[in-house]
Amino acid sequence: MKLAIVQPRDVQGALKLTESALKEGAELVLLPEKWVKDIELAPLDQLRLLAKNFTAWIIPGAFEDGVSVVAPIFDSNGEIRGVAKKVHLFGQEKERLYPGDRILSFSFRGVKFGLLVCYDVDFPETVRSLFLKGVEVLLVPSKVSTEGMGIWRDYLRVRAIENRIAVVNANALDPPEFRGMSSAFVPVKKGRVIDVEVAASLEDREQYSTFEVDPLKYLGFRAERMREYREVEVDEI
Repeated sequence: MKLAIVQPRDVQGALKLTESALKEGAELVLLPEKWVKDIELAPLDQLRLLAKNFTAWIIPGAFEDGVSVVAPIFDSNGEIRGVAKKVHLFGQEKERLYPGDRILSFSFRGVKFGLLVCYDVDFPETVRSLFLKGVEVLLVPSKVSTEGMGIWRDYLRVRAIENRIAVVNANALDPPEFRGMSSAFVPVKKGRVIDVEVAASLEDREQYSTFEVDPLKYLGFRAERMREYREVEVDEI
């Protein structure tokens, strides 16, 4: 399946880049967290129309709506299929917003996707819960600063390796503090070792990237990891 990451600086750029990615054959497009200040400024109607016209799914990013951080999911009919909420609020978000208490997955053209927002990925149990429900590709809109980018990419790589799933991240571009650097990682087997390959790596500028993800290529070792997983109890002695 051909996926796309769009890394815009403004509304005009978001629409232009998304349409370009769709014309290039993208079947699902992911935009970052808080690439506009709040949800009222996001061109949701235009993005829904693009989803319908190109029969693609679009996650237009994640936005503050005055209550939570929400990530709408537009299906290939241009309809809102669901709205994910950020479960783990970060920093000052905790002072003014409410966290979500459920996470979402959906299937499209035979591939099962999960959606988490930024800081949710720092908590391995959250990603593991999606893995246990059969998710093959994790989508992550984020707004991570330049200071945190090194460790952030480590988190993304490790979540891909430990769960044997692809991890696709669209990170906000608002320099100098937020420099984009979006990326996608796909698990691969190298001899007897599971590693990741970089499917997409964007720079610190407005751009998009399309790339292929084929979950069948990692189905075998993902299924093996599923069989090996065991729930355990902790005894204090």
